[in-house]
Amino acid sequence: MSNKIHILPDFLMKRISAGEVIERPASVVKELMENALDAGASSVSLYIKNAGVGLIQIIDDGEGMTEEDAVICCERHATSKIAKAEDLESIRSLGFRGEALASIGSISRMEILTRTETDEEGTHVLVEWGKVQEVLKVAARKGTTVSVKDLFFNVPARRKFLKTPATELRHMILVFRRIAIAYPEIDFSLIVEGEKTIDIRRTSRQFRIHDLLGKQRGSQLIPVEKRISNVSVEGFVSLPGESRRNRDDQFFFLNRRYIVNRSLLHSVLTAYGPRLGRNEYPSYVLYIEMDPQQFDVNVHPTKIEVRFSDEKFVHDIVQRAVQDALKTPGVVPRMHFVSGSQKGRTSSKLSYSQGGDWGQMTLEVQRPHAGEQIVQSKKHHDETPLLWQLHNRYILSQIKSGLIIIDQHVAHERILYEKALAAKTRNMGLAQQLLFPQMVEVTPEDFLILTEILPFLEKIGFGLKEFGKNTVVIEAVPIEVKTGREKELLREIIESYREEKTLTHDTWDAVVKAFACKSAIKSGDRLTLDDMASLIDQLFATEDPYSCPHGRPVIVSLSLEEIDKRFGR
Repeated sequence: MSNKIHILPDFLMKRISAGEVIERPASVVKELMENALDAGASSVSLYIKNAGVGLIQIIDDGEGMTEEDAVICCERHATSKIAKAEDLESIRSLGFRGEALASIGSISRMEILTRTETDEEGTHVLVEWGKVQEVLKVAARKGTTVSVKDLFFNVPARRKFLKTPATELRHMILVFRRIAIAYPEIDFSLIVEGEKTIDIRRTSRQFRIHDLLGKQRGSQLIPVEKRISNVSVEGFVSLPGESRRNRDDQFFFLNRRYIVNRSLLHSVLTAYGPRLGRNEYPSYVLYIEMDPQQFDVNVHPTKIEVRFSDEKFVHDIVQRAVQDALKTPGVVPRMHFVSGSQKGRTSSKLSYSQGGDWGQMTLEVQRPHAGEQIVQSKKHHDETPLLWQLHNRYILSQIKSGLIIIDQHVAHERILYEKALAAKTRNMGLAQQLLFPQMVEVTPEDFLILTEILPFLEKIGFGLKEFGKNTVVIEAVPIEVKTGREKELLREIIESYREEKTLTHDTWDAVVKAFACKSAIKSGDRLTLDDMASLIDQLFATEDPYSCPHGRPVIVSLSLEEIDKRFGR
C-alpha cells in the first residue's frame, strides 16, 4: 500500500507561497518598493506596462547587492533582516520574510540589475520558473533595478481572475501613493505606458500630502500631534464638514508601514463622534511610532495587518490625539465683522445705529421701497454689514475665504448644552426666579419621568416643587430660558428625554440634551444684529462649535472657489 502523504515538489511549494504573497500586480509593486526603501534609496521610480502584467520595473539608488547576494536573494527565506528568533520582536524594516523575490520569480520572468558602491561592475540575474537561469557581469550604476515581465505567465488561473486593466492599475497607484506618503523625504516617480504620471520631489509630510491628495483636499486637513509614554501620533485629519462617502483617503502608518487595523479605524470614528453624518467618513493621514516589541507584524504574509500587545491603549491614544486636534482654534473659521467707521478692524461685536432692519435677508423678491431704504441707508452710513439672517433660520457671514452659514437653532443648542454640562461641577446652575410661579399638571407616566430627572433639572437651574397629584410648580428656570413658555418647555423636555433615554444610558447627558434642544432659539425666530453677533461669540467659545449634541452640523462653509464654479467662472 503506497503512502498518502508526501512532500510537495519545490516548484509547487514556490507557486503556493507566491499565491499567499502575490495576489495581484499591486502586490509586486508593494514588495519591490519596500525592498528599495529598505536598501536606503533616496529616489525610487516605478514603470508599469499593460496594467503590470506586461512589465513592473522598480529602479532605486539604494546600496545595491553583490553578485552573491543578488543570486541568493531569489531563494526562499533568504533575508538580511533577521538572523535569530529574537529579531522577530524588534523588526524595523518593511520586509523580513525573504519570500517576496522568490515568490515573484516563480510566477514571472524576473531580471535583477544591481551594483554596490564598492564594486566596479554590476550583476545581472535572470530568473524564470523560480530558478536562476543566468548570471552576468555588466556595467551598471549604483543601486538596484528589478524588472518583472509576463506576470502569472505560468499560472493562467491567477491571470484569469485579475480585474480589468483599469482596476489593477488603480490598485498599483494606491500602493504607490501609500508608500510615497509614508516617505516624504524620498523622490518618487511613476511612469505608466511610457508617460510620466507622477513625479514628486522630497518635501515635508504636509506638502507630500498636498502632492498626492490635491492641494484643495490637503488644505482641509488639520494637524495632529500627541505623545503618551513611548507612543507618538502625528499627522493630519480632515475638518468636520469635509467628510466623504468613501474611505479612499484614510492612511494609517505604523513605524512608516501602511497598516489596516479595525481598532484604529474605530478610534478615529469615535473621536469625530456626532460630527460625522450617516455613511460619512473622515480623511486622515496618521503616523504612529512605537516600540516594535509592542506589536506583531508577522500576522499575515502581506504584512499589512498588525496585532498590538495592548490594543485598547493604542486605540485610546489615537482617539485622544484626534479629539484634541478637532478642538484646536484652527478648526474654527475666523470671523471678520466690519461696521462703519471701524471697517477693516477685526471685532467680535456688531453695533448699528441706523433705523432699518439690515440683519434680515430673504431670497424672495424684495419690495421696491425696501431696496430704496437700504440704498438711502448706505448713502448716509456707508456701512457694509457682514451678517444676515436668512428666512429667520440661518445666519450668513462673509469670511476671508468665502461664506459661512450657521444654523441658529443648533448653534444655540450647542451653547446651551455645554453650559448645562458645566453646571454638573457646580452646586447649582444659574437660575432666574419667576415673578409668578407656574403650575403644571402632567400625566402619571410623565410625572414618574419628572421625578427621575428632577435632581438633574435642579442642577441645571430649574426650581420645581411638587403640588398635589401629578402636579408641580415651576418657581425658577435656568437663566438662559426665555420666560413666558415655562409650562410648554417642561413638557417638551420630558418628551425629549423619553426619546434621548432610548439612545443612551447616561441620564445626565440625556437630560442636558433634552434641555438644550427644547430651550434653544427656534428656526423662525427673528434675531437682531446684536443677537446674531452674541450667538456667534458664544458659539466660538464652545469646545465643539461644528456640531450640535445630536450630530447635526452647525456651520456650513462655501469657499469662493466653490461659488465661482457655480457661476461658471
